[in-house]
Amino acid sequence: MAWNLSAQITDDSTELVYNANTTRIILEADIKNNVEKERHPDTTLYNLEKYSHLDRNGKMYQNLGNNGTAMYPLFYPVTGVIGRTSGLSAYDSYMVTPDKIQYFDTKSPYMDLFVTFAGNGRSVVDFKFSRNVNANWNFGFDIYRITSDKQIGKSGQQDRNVIGTVLDVYTYYQHPEKPYSAMLSVTNMGFNVEETGGIYIDDIETATQDEFFQYDDATKQLSDAVTNDKRTNVHLYHQYAWQKQLQFYHQADFISQKDIYQDFGTQSTATSTTYNNYGDFYNQFLIAPDSTYERSNWTEIKNEVGINGDLANLFYRIYLKRRDIDFTYLYLDPTSHFGEMYLGGYTRFDWRDKFNVEGQAEFLQSGEYLLNANLNSDLIFGSYKSVRSKPSFISETYYGNHHEWYNSFNSSFSNEIKGGVQLNLGFLKIRPQGRILTVDQFTYFDQNQEARQSSEIAVLTSLGGDFNLRLTTNKEFNEAFMFENQVYYTTLGGDGAAYMRVPEIFYNGKLYWKGLWFKNTMGVQVGFDIHAKTRYYGMAYAPEIQQFYLQDEFPIDEFYTLDFFINMQVNNLSAFVKVTNINQQANSGYFISPYYPGIRQTIDFGARWLFYD
Repeated sequence: MAWNLSAQITDDSTELVYNANTTRIILEADIKNNVEKERHPDTTLYNLEKYSHLDRNGKMYQNLGNNGTAMYPLFYPVTGVIGRTSGLSAYDSYMVTPDKIQYFDTKSPYMDLFVTFAGNGRSVVDFKFSRNVNANWNFGFDIYRITSDKQIGKSGQQDRNVIGTVLDVYTYYQHPEKPYSAMLSVTNMGFNVEETGGIYIDDIETATQDEFFQYDDATKQLSDAVTNDKRTNVHLYHQYAWQKQLQFYHQADFISQKDIYQDFGTQSTATSTTYNNYGDFYNQFLIAPDSTYERSNWTEIKNEVGINGDLANLFYRIYLKRRDIDFTYLYLDPTSHFGEMYLGGYTRFDWRDKFNVEGQAEFLQSGEYLLNANLNSDLIFGSYKSVRSKPSFISETYYGNHHEWYNSFNSSFSNEIKGGVQLNLGFLKIRPQGRILTVDQFTYFDQNQEARQSSEIAVLTSLGGDFNLRLTTNKEFNEAFMFENQVYYTTLGGDGAAYMRVPEIFYNGKLYWKGLWFKNTMGVQVGFDIHAKTRYYGMAYAPEIQQFYLQDEFPIDEFYTLDFFINMQVNNLSAFVKVTNINQQANSGYFISPYYPGIRQTIDFGARWLFYD
């Protein structure tokens, strides 16, 4: 009772007054970079219907046609890690890293429950709970779970494609008298994926639409292959603010990642007699001809110490960082335990909340580096990023049942310039922008699923932006028609362009009406989500090495999808109904990756309920 009372507030009638405004969200970057920003739970209906990871990432990824499957970015983002990585990154998007964890100051017990029951056996549950133990100490956890049935070659109910869970437990403490604060989090992720290998087609060039889009009745390329990706991250950040101009901090991480792939070669009874689910899928057999078992283990201990502070409108941070790394395969140990030493700094200049300039530099003892600069204002924005980074372990050295290579690659170089303007004309908001990315010594996986490095420069140029129109129908109740557009036109140049694959035109749209129903008691959004891409040769996927690779035989034809949705809200309860791919015709569909068709027409339901006491 004492813990409860110390963190609660009341109004003059002694009734508890809790809502989003009394629930504050704190990010580690706020404390680390001395940022004072009010953050509260998002209680709007906007994008409530977008529950899948592909939708939440603006569909700027390939996946394997189902929520919870491996993902690959379409537009080649520049890495922020200049040291060694494992290269096993297909499930990185699902892992909650420490910088994404939301710490709370709740004043009362706070709960956020989001549940989706989607068609064809897909569901998402996200349960957040947080409470203040006292005025200076908060504790919470978040459980996120994905279950997805197979969308192709399904044998019956609950024939799972994906079972994935992410659990993070966190606490935030600020000393009531001394200028000391600490954040501690433990995140655990486990994804179990029954790989399908995509659909089997005898002859792609002569195949009909009926053969491509059989869904449940399709023949899968794999019938007994399973991927397991398990990760743990224990993270501590604590800081002592001796003076406003001089503060001391320490950050520590323990990170582990274990990946297992197994395929015992069981032949599916539904498979064509001319195709063997095991023998015909893989290129070669180096260890065992009748079964596959692969395993890798990554462990990392990271420590960072630094000083930071405010000098008038200028913030600075200087740090030293060390990473101790060990990585092994089942049949090969590519490295012994080793360490990496970094020197880095960050600075920010703010002027009257209207102008902001940021700069970051990080240097590795072996010569790799990261330089990053950002400019933000009410009118213009831009950034420059230059990175020289080490190749991943899997691109340099690998030995397993189906692949073997021993490479000595150079560090890769990326140079990126982005910029644009933002104009608010009331009924029209436009944000045109451009991006130029230059890549040298680019590592990739070729058509034979082997790691390669290009000695030729590739240049990616992208032009586009956001163009949003608002037509108000009732100003008093903020009712309006909204038409939001995000479009990019992208070209590839240079001799190294052959090793990158990007759709020429990429489009996301949202056309909807927002307002109030039932005597202005229910908030509503009704409309369509639109997505389209032009034809290109998307990256194929090799599950045994968890890598997307180049292919020239299966084009991803141009397509568009139209999703109809209704979002509704009464007090702290929100719900949505969504018809996915409403424009799909009989015996047709689209592909999100080679051999992996996208989600067919379904009806999805979901709800979100917020509790503040």
